[in-house]
Amino acid sequence: MNDLNQPSWLKSKGYLHVTAQIDVNKRAKELVSKITNPDFVSKYAFFPLIHTNISERKFKKIGIDSTLRAHSYKNENGEFKKNKKVRPLHYATHLDALIFGYYAEVLQKKYEELISRCEGLGNCIIAYRKIFNELDGKNKGTIHFAKEIFDEIKKQSNCGDEECVVLTFDIKSFFSSLDHELLKKAWAKLIDVSLLPDDHYNVFKAATQFSYIFLDDLRIKSKNESKKNGFDERDLARIRNKYGVQALFANPKEFRDQVKNGSLKLYKYPFRDIKSKIPIGIPQGLPISAILANLYLLSFDLHIFNTVVNKLGGYYRRYSDDIVIVCSKSNSTLIEGIIHSKIKENRVEISVNKTERFILKNIAFGKNTPRLTCLKMLENGKEVCIPFNYLGFEFDGQKSLIKSTNIAKFYRRMISSVKSKAKKAKLIAEKNPGSKPVIFRRQLYKLYTTRPLNNVKVRNRWKKIVKMDNGNFRLVTIKKQKILRSNYLSYVQRACEIMEEPHIAKQIRKHKKVFNDSINRHLKNKD
Repeated sequence: MNDLNQPSWLKSKGYLHVTAQIDVNKRAKELVSKITNPDFVSKYAFFPLIHTNISERKFKKIGIDSTLRAHSYKNENGEFKKNKKVRPLHYATHLDALIFGYYAEVLQKKYEELISRCEGLGNCIIAYRKIFNELDGKNKGTIHFAKEIFDEIKKQSNCGDEECVVLTFDIKSFFSSLDHELLKKAWAKLIDVSLLPDDHYNVFKAATQFSYIFLDDLRIKSKNESKKNGFDERDLARIRNKYGVQALFANPKEFRDQVKNGSLKLYKYPFRDIKSKIPIGIPQGLPISAILANLYLLSFDLHIFNTVVNKLGGYYRRYSDDIVIVCSKSNSTLIEGIIHSKIKENRVEISVNKTERFILKNIAFGKNTPRLTCLKMLENGKEVCIPFNYLGFEFDGQKSLIKSTNIAKFYRRMISSVKSKAKKAKLIAEKNPGSKPVIFRRQLYKLYTTRPLNNVKVRNRWKKIVKMDNGNFRLVTIKKQKILRSNYLSYVQRACEIMEEPHIAKQIRKHKKVFNDSINRHLKNKD
């Protein structure tokens, strides 16, 4: 079986896990034969997942005033705290991930067939799906989805005498709060059975009743708790050289022995209902997690589509746990009640702090002609000029722009990269007295300056174990050049074109100056 004939779910995984990495090209026939065999899957014993946390810096509301936001704040004790979102991530061994990937594709196909029977519903569920764009023959992305929302707001605001309202909701801890019984029923209904077949049930259990180990428990122990060390390279070399595999353990027995003797701790059920203590939720990071999340809310999507869209004339979009409704002011209170009522039936909860309401009004500023303006509706009844944010973009009633915090993140990353390069350049210069620190700018130019990307080549590197003539194994580095297809600047340009908004390009008009100023400043800085 060659690459062209391989199924889309048969993908290599580059990460280290408790079992060996798999060469899917060499073992394609064997893997497809096993994974598509229900008898094999129904008896298969899934390995524990590896668990880690990803922290994301957030620009969140602070204090009582819902218009006040910051990256950090002072708590009641006067201590500075950072606003960050910690996202739990779990990932499976290579064979386990392939099994999850295959069943995800099976469910996705059934799911697409089902929602296609309800005309218009497929346009409302926009996360974790391929939605074809007839204009360019490619699939839609977040830029298209944001533009569609903003265009609908303009349309409803200019249609009739009634003011347009935008309601936004966020499902609290969505993945980690899914009810297992409801998920199992939705799964069985999708494949048109009363009870899940043994193979499907085994995959369901692996995604809901999973055990896991902490990634940090596999690292070299450090006295400095704030610093994360890497893995034991000597042990990894032993496994490569002696057994010819890329893995954290030589074999499953070595892994199980460490669990048995207590040197490695095994955990289970990371998510539990606060009141009943019953296990709930599914892990983020599995190939099957996305389709299960959409499947779980299928009944909710159908109800909102039939009531809010078809009966009340609202505009509905759900991107994973983010829900947006565009509607008339007169229907907004009723629709908000419908959302809260129906979501409770699915045993998940709307995050009250993230629920927002916006109203679009024509307002005259000074002696200027009235213009469409986006106002946020506060709990105290006040309305303040704050743009509506959606999928990394913001709309103020006139202009569609990239979210200002995303632009700031781009500049922070640029300056951080320059600072890191400058630090290395100064260390090299110190070892060679009389020489000046020099930054080799080519790599930074590829990421942070505007130039035709089809003229830019990047080097890909990956490691591969090769068996030598003497029977030993060696880890070699493979290098390959390819054209750089995209960077943040090309994303900005693409957003500018799709949104048909020239103001987006102006948001990064000073990026070259910031880039060069940063290089000059950090090369001169002696700290």
